[in-house]
Amino acid sequence: MRMAPQLSFQGSHNSSKTRGRRRKCFCGERPVLRTSSTMENPERRFWGCVNYQIREECDYFASAEAEGQDAQIQRLKKKASVLKKNLQKAEKKFALALAVGILGWIMAGLLLYNRFN
Repeated sequence: MRMAPQLSFQGSHNSSKTRGRRRKCFCGERPVLRTSSTMENPERRFWGCVNYQIREECDYFASAEAEGQDAQIQRLKKKASVLKKNLQKAEKKFALALAVGILGWIMAGLLLYNRFN
């Protein structure tokens, strides 16, 4: 799949970015992280051949959005897990406070009953 020629590109050596993409493009070079500037896909990130528009034989393209989404999904799952644990702790504290409150009212009722009898 060919992208329109209006592209800006940036190289990236971040190891977390290399997990979801090929280590080499079709012409044997390391892909670089690019940002599309086309009207159809403005600001979309993708991995493309370093030789794009220099050599015509390589059409390497891989979306970089899925990698970012996977990382974001993992962060959100972790955050949800922490929030769930915090909610469980708060529910236990509430149940304990409720039990202490009910027990306090029962004790107060018994004291009043014994005082007037």
